[in-house]
Formats: sequence, structure tokens, C-alpha cells
Amino acid sequence: MLVLLIASAIAASLLVELGLMVAREWMEASQFRHKDEPQMNGAFKRTSGGGW
Repeated sequence: MLVLLIASAIAASLLVELGLMVAREWMEASQFRHKDEPQMNGAFKRTSGGGW
């Protein structure tokens, strides 16, 4: 019974890792991220370059 529990935990962990890899690849290939990236870069430049 313990072996079955350990095996199912390992299988679940591997499935989660696979899902995260697929989600990361999908987000990197997405055009939505690329549209927002210049806006975010501009926001970071404005806030980091503020005069104190």
C-alpha cells in the first residue's frame, strides 16, 4: 500500500512538472505577452528613473 502511495505521488509530481513546462512554453509562444512587454518595460523605466 505504501509503494502504491509513493508511486502515485511521484506520478502526480511528474504530471505537474509536465503541465508547468507546457504552460511556460505556451506563454513564451503567446503573442499576448509580446504585446504587453513594451508597455511593462516603459513602466519600469519610468518608475526606476524617477528623480529623488
